[in-house]
Amino acid sequence: MDYDFLLPYEERLSDCSCRDDRETVSALLQFLDMLCLVSVYRNDELPDEALCRVGSLLSGTELVRAIEPHDDIPFPGRGRIRRIYDALFEKISASPSLRLNIVFNKGGLSDIERLAFILALSSSLNRKYERIYGVLQEEKEWMSRPTVGLCADLGALFLSKDECSLDILLSPDSFLNKYILSESENKRGGSEPERPLALHPFVLSFVLSGECGMGEAAICATYLYPSGSAYLCRKDKALELYSVYTAADAAREAVVIELMGESGSGRRFLVSVLSEKTGRPTLALDMRKLLTLDGKRQERIIKAVSLKAVFEEVILYLYGIEETYPGRFEGLFAFSRLKEAVPVVIIGVEHALSEKLEESTGSSMYRISLDEVSSKDQAVLWQEEVENVGAALSDDISVDILISKYTMTPGRIKKAVKNACFLSEEKDGRHIIKKEVLEEQIRRICAVGFGDTAVKLNNSFRREDLKLDKKSGELFDLAMERVRYRSAVMDGFGFGGRLPYGRGLSIVFYGPPGTGKTMAAQVLGNELGLNVYRIDLSRISSKYIGETEKNLSAVFEAAKNSNAILFFDEADSLFSKRTEVGNSNDKYANAETSYLLQKIEEYAGISVLATNNLQNFDAAFKRRFTFLIPVEKPDEATRRRLWEAAFPHEAPISREVDMGVLAGAIELTGSSIKLIAIDAAYMAAAGGREITYEDIIEACDRECAKNGSMGVGNMLREAVFLGLKEE
Repeated sequence: MDYDFLLPYEERLSDCSCRDDRETVSALLQFLDMLCLVSVYRNDELPDEALCRVGSLLSGTELVRAIEPHDDIPFPGRGRIRRIYDALFEKISASPSLRLNIVFNKGGLSDIERLAFILALSSSLNRKYERIYGVLQEEKEWMSRPTVGLCADLGALFLSKDECSLDILLSPDSFLNKYILSESENKRGGSEPERPLALHPFVLSFVLSGECGMGEAAICATYLYPSGSAYLCRKDKALELYSVYTAADAAREAVVIELMGESGSGRRFLVSVLSEKTGRPTLALDMRKLLTLDGKRQERIIKAVSLKAVFEEVILYLYGIEETYPGRFEGLFAFSRLKEAVPVVIIGVEHALSEKLEESTGSSMYRISLDEVSSKDQAVLWQEEVENVGAALSDDISVDILISKYTMTPGRIKKAVKNACFLSEEKDGRHIIKKEVLEEQIRRICAVGFGDTAVKLNNSFRREDLKLDKKSGELFDLAMERVRYRSAVMDGFGFGGRLPYGRGLSIVFYGPPGTGKTMAAQVLGNELGLNVYRIDLSRISSKYIGETEKNLSAVFEAAKNSNAILFFDEADSLFSKRTEVGNSNDKYANAETSYLLQKIEEYAGISVLATNNLQNFDAAFKRRFTFLIPVEKPDEATRRRLWEAAFPHEAPISREVDMGVLAGAIELTGSSIKLIAIDAAYMAAAGGREITYEDIIEACDRECAKNGSMGVGNMLREAVFLGLKEE
């Protein structure tokens, strides 16, 4: 037989163009039509040889004929078909922009693997091929998908035995089986050659439209788009990321780039900048969400993401990996599978994982640490974000003071401005962001959880509520100025580079109980717009060696970048005067004190200690604090202001009550005066009357009795009587 029917195919395929993927697919299907027609003729011409074909349904008689010895009659048209095939793929290779070229060349597909792809593609595009394959595979009763065996048979028409080996088509580690074919269910069961050939839906979508689609992967994956920011902070980090990524990608070297920084530090922003510079899309995958899914869905999503990484050449960015690796095997398995698809992976982490990942994956690691954003960059980001939301800051907000009081990541700045804008009033077409609204949003965003080791204090007191003598008041105001103008001095005047430790502030409030040391910490937080956390020292101190330091470390780590005031009340229990080392207990106590001093100096925020006995602290300890502010018992003038402030304007007070008489009659602390005022108010309310001298005297007598002072009520009555008599 001379196979003259090949001539029309030969002419059409020699004249065809492959200018785009549509024309290329058409040419490939014409070539497939030719192969199928040749196979039909061959089956009719050489039935005995056809019986050798893998995947045939044979009768008993045919089985006997199939296993009898017979000559392997060479196909005379093999060379002719091979020339047609080679000429066709020369045309395809001449157009490197074709998506089909990407599919063929990515994994270095062999000729038989290319044919398997064409077979799988054909049945997805035209149902006529299912009927053809049903005939060729002697499955005349139903429609049929092409199988591995059919591919080997058709390949044998123009390829050598070695080139169309079943081992090539069945290899589980081949690019074809990993990334092109879907794992189709073999409904007939049976041998591996009967495995159906079907394109993965993502590959089909890529061939037809240029995109793999998202599908199920949308549950935990999304594209990262350019931020639209006109200002690029951390230019040095962006350049470093670009240089490392492009070098590793060009070398096809297996590298994991670790972007380390806290949430909101700009890890995604840097990846989006890389995406813009390389012209590649970025796909971000949440590993936490991925591992909440069942095993089969995980497999499908990992396959989908891998396909997008391979065919769309996306930059793969993984985050949430710290919570899934290395404690869970699934996390490592998923990460390893993704690493197979793309050599260079970027991961976003808060803490270093390099050593663990490097050991388990065999990839080279490169870490880029995103440290604190400079004050200059923060100032620009504040202004840019305000403009982006179409707002303006009220006149009482200074950006310089904002960056002095708050160390903020780019993400936190963006969120604070956006939230404050929602709560702002509109004026002349723009939202005016008020100071108290913005600071409240900053406090909410920066709030942290200390577990049971700390409690957040209510910052309801103002500066005028804190009654200090002149010297203490001046020191207190100076401490607040150190916070408000920190950026001007440290950055503007250049002092920041000369500090041996950090930019933090440490204050000790000392004085008798009840004088207002806790209130001073609350006033500090209110005036500066910062959260105040009272540290529970009973939960930090431990009798076990090293546990106290461990607990202290956890507190300061939680407070890192929180802009929080850490308030250690009644600090004597932990920070008492260091002693001469007489035994091991003294040695470890001194070590704990030294460790505390170290953490306070490293902390970039404000640390406040309150103590009743400053003399218990040695000189070396005192020198390492920025301010030592005495909070003494109030004098008579101060007590009068405290009595007046203790009763709200709404409180019904008898006209006969003279606050000056009360202030001069007895020395009390501010906290005692408040408690007395509240006690007196309850007695008056229960009696249905206004607050009288007698209510205050009885309340005072009870309060003083707590401290062992008896008969105070009679003394106070006498003083009141004399005061009234003088009037």
